[in-house]
Amino acid sequence: MLTMCDYYGMCDEHGKCVGHPVKVTKEYGKILKDLGEEICLVCSPCIIDGVCDDETGGQLFTEVIRLPYNIAITGNGICKRIADKFKLFKNIGISLKNKGTIFFYQVDFFFFLYLMLFYKKSADRKIVILIYHQDFTGGRLAGMLKAIYEKALDKVDTVIYTQKGAKVPHDNAVWMPDFIYRADEYEKYQAIPKEDRVVCLGTMSRYKQIEELIEAWKNDLPELIIAGRFDTKERFNALSNNLPDNVSIRDEVLSNEEYMTLLSGSKYSILPYDMEQYKNRTSGVLLESIYCGVIPIGPDKLLKQNMLPGLGYDSLAEVGGILQKNDKAVADSFAMIYKEYGLEYAVDVLRGALIGEK
Repeated sequence: MLTMCDYYGMCDEHGKCVGHPVKVTKEYGKILKDLGEEICLVCSPCIIDGVCDDETGGQLFTEVIRLPYNIAITGNGICKRIADKFKLFKNIGISLKNKGTIFFYQVDFFFFLYLMLFYKKSADRKIVILIYHQDFTGGRLAGMLKAIYEKALDKVDTVIYTQKGAKVPHDNAVWMPDFIYRADEYEKYQAIPKEDRVVCLGTMSRYKQIEELIEAWKNDLPELIIAGRFDTKERFNALSNNLPDNVSIRDEVLSNEEYMTLLSGSKYSILPYDMEQYKNRTSGVLLESIYCGVIPIGPDKLLKQNMLPGLGYDSLAEVGGILQKNDKAVADSFAMIYKEYGLEYAVDVLRGALIGEK
């Protein structure tokens, strides 16, 4: 039996999963089930709850193992951060008890640290990982972090990486988008009329420059809607004061349908990432914007690193000028992405990496 694992379920204060793990879990589960595989799902409680809250999701998996811990996005004190790392280690250790092929489809630096310190390769276990960011090897401790990363990679059998312009240093590495384009899912959203507005969606973490975005938003720009769960109530409340008339802000976890409808009904989405904190990462919102026919606006580095079309900026102060650009060329390039990032290619990658068939 093949094991799928996400040990890093992030949740709000009510235990509700935030981000894209539920969608991705169902997506990979369906692909593998359609390939005839029996799957054991090992995940944090919030992901299990999100996946199994409907009959369709629950039927994808032969066995479900609930890990003990979620990671709450609220709060960022030193004690919480230390406690969270112990929770991650506990979840990872339980996950690695399974035999056969284990597919870790979200990993972070502490996964590599755990592998380096505690894991020994075994003939009856194959470790396949999906890496959607490689930003944990920089800073003043770059040399040490890189050594941990590379030693841990030696214990991994196969690597799937999602950032097209940043190949992973591993002999058995293959690229695959972290979100897969399905025409039957996204064409209905492409057909929704686009209002002349800009949306900023997803988890509002410290990696997003929401303060700078609001400050840069002038009254002559289109409507800006910011909607997603903020890392702290204090930050949300501070941002809610003295908003420009054309900016609205919501602190909530959107349902998938709310998220998709709001995104696909907008002409633009903006991704105000702090690239000092967000380098060498992919973005689910970036891909889904393109899949829905919505023009992404983001740091030029983000677009180039991911080799994806969009309107790029060096500073958020440039956004007003960017919106004056001819964006038709960006939208015209989407069709090529739909083909290259489609289901057929992803199925081939997962079949080869997890099942061993070409």
